Amino acid sequence: MESVETTTSSNSEIKSVETIVEEQKVNETNTTLNPEVVETPTNTEEKSKTEVTNENNERNKGLEAKIKPEFILPFKKIEKVEVDKAAKKKEFRNQLRESMNDKLCPKISKGLECEFKETCKFSHNVEKYLASKPKSIGICQNFQTYGECKYGLNCYFGECHIVDNKTIVNKELIGKVEPIKTLNEVSNEIQIQLKTNNYPFPKSEIYFKENGITVRQFKGKNNNNNKNKQKNDNKRKENEKDDHDDHDDDEDKLNKKIKLENEKENTTTTTTTTTTTTTTTTNDIKSENNEIVKEEIKQSNENTEIDIMTPLKPNEKKRINFENQLILAPLTTVGNLPFRRICKRLGADITIGEMALTTKLLEGTKSELALLKRHPCEDKFGVQICGSYVDSAVKCAEFIENEIEADFVDINSGCPIDLVCSMGAGAALMERPKKVEQLLRGISSSLSCPTTIKIRIGKTEGAPTAHKLIPSLGEWGACAVTLHGRSRAQRYSRLANWDYVKQCSEVSSIPLIGNGDIYNYQDVVNIYDTSKVSSIMIARGALIKPWIFTEIKEKREWDISASERLDFIRDFANYGLDHWGSDRIGVDNTRKFLLNWLSFSHRYIPVGLLDKVHYMNERPPAYFGRSDLETLLASTHVKDWIKITEMFLGPVASDYSFVPKHNSNSYESQG
Repeated sequence: MESVETTTSSNSEIKSVETIVEEQKVNETNTTLNPEVVETPTNTEEKSKTEVTNENNERNKGLEAKIKPEFILPFKKIEKVEVDKAAKKKEFRNQLRESMNDKLCPKISKGLECEFKETCKFSHNVEKYLASKPKSIGICQNFQTYGECKYGLNCYFGECHIVDNKTIVNKELIGKVEPIKTLNEVSNEIQIQLKTNNYPFPKSEIYFKENGITVRQFKGKNNNNNKNKQKNDNKRKENEKDDHDDHDDDEDKLNKKIKLENEKENTTTTTTTTTTTTTTTTNDIKSENNEIVKEEIKQSNENTEIDIMTPLKPNEKKRINFENQLILAPLTTVGNLPFRRICKRLGADITIGEMALTTKLLEGTKSELALLKRHPCEDKFGVQICGSYVDSAVKCAEFIENEIEADFVDINSGCPIDLVCSMGAGAALMERPKKVEQLLRGISSSLSCPTTIKIRIGKTEGAPTAHKLIPSLGEWGACAVTLHGRSRAQRYSRLANWDYVKQCSEVSSIPLIGNGDIYNYQDVVNIYDTSKVSSIMIARGALIKPWIFTEIKEKREWDISASERLDFIRDFANYGLDHWGSDRIGVDNTRKFLLNWLSFSHRYIPVGLLDKVHYMNERPPAYFGRSDLETLLASTHVKDWIKITEMFLGPVASDYSFVPKHNSNSYESQG
């Protein structure tokens, strides 16, 4: 992608990381524009109503941020270069396919014998591979820490463990430090079961039978040996004329069932939470398809039956505190595991994985299952699922209950993307309250952990409907609700309507988590002082400055230095190599996700350069920083972002280009 060179105080080439950091430390020592803490009044009552109204009007206009005049650069209009993202993606896939033959066999790279020999799709020529491989980028952290690298000769940081065309190990280090394992790794066996539709869902089958729900046929290879299942599938196909008509009928059946249940007394068996020894017996029961399903009944040493097929009541589920918590929002692409690790270090209390589609999870899609992964440092972690079909959502919940370690499961009812809404999922769910009820009841019946839901104020800004939906969510099974103060039509333009969020917090029977435009600690103080909002969820604010969690907890504005910001970028690169790998694919993935983060973080304006508080919707003007590094980090050009990644991930090819997945470079009309 073509870009205009960034104007800086120096026209020299990018220096090494060590040189830049040393120069930056000297500059920070001599500068008088870098106060550690900028004191700001926290009492919102000190401002008159007129001042507050005028301030809100200015924010709604979406003006430029107020920067000290001495740092302002002359405005230069930059013409946007239109890039065909689909063509770029196709080109990348073709390049990846062509390079497969040049990749060294993983077994050979570790010095092992490949069982496929001549039929292996990877190269076995070590000398040819190493001759074409780029020069080592640096020192392998895995080898230095654990004494060996699982990527062997494929490691792009292998200068310390590749000797004489072989990978070596340090026996003194092996076993001394236990590797930190990523949680929620789904085994190949489970993935195959999902892909072939052979994963068992006994609880879901019973729930479908009790509530008269027709189960759709999922994609995947059916098990040919299961004749009964095939016969039932054929019968189902004959009876199904239209998916949507069937599901409308199912909705009516389920609604009648729910009404009857509400009229009767709840007689479900209480499940004990004490850690006593149990014995397990199985009873044969018939499912909807007349198949024999094993019903597990655990017997405690106190002779108390624990029926795991019986849905838990809300007060019997695992509990998680949703009061006064700082929550990192589920962020597609940019809310990956390495970024969440950065936010946890900086004060985030709760993290949530990226949005995963229920149908893709049930199909065993590897990339979708990867969204459920969790780092051990994420002590309070939730997974977010998105879908509109009750059957797939309930099955997905049972799968998460069995295979995934999560403290809660969040239902996405706020995504405004057309592709998601056209499937009846995301923000489109709010237009069908009965469907929301069915999803909440069905999902919560399969989980022992809390169920939460994330919604928007409604379809349009002028006719919000969230206040009608929120009072019922607790009764339907939700333990908390997150309200984004924008409508589906607004997407991410204009300011979030926090007055409406505060009104909804008054009618909510469960903790209400506020979300939208949180960018400084003053916003949070005002929200807590003037509403019953239980917790705060932060999205774009965390992408621009992850240290916002520290600012809120310490109630200060952190004038973070450029070298400190660069340290976080270095940490992300290291976390990415640890998560995605230090081979070519791992380095490419780390660079791609780091560039997506930089497409947001460049919008940060250092506190020492501001004339007044910076708000989310205020676009940064063209400015230069207090050092070359600070100016580089503020660049709006992709070429400069790539240069930053080269400091830690090595050089890129001359024809390398990057297109941000999210349109973070532009500010939509605020009026």
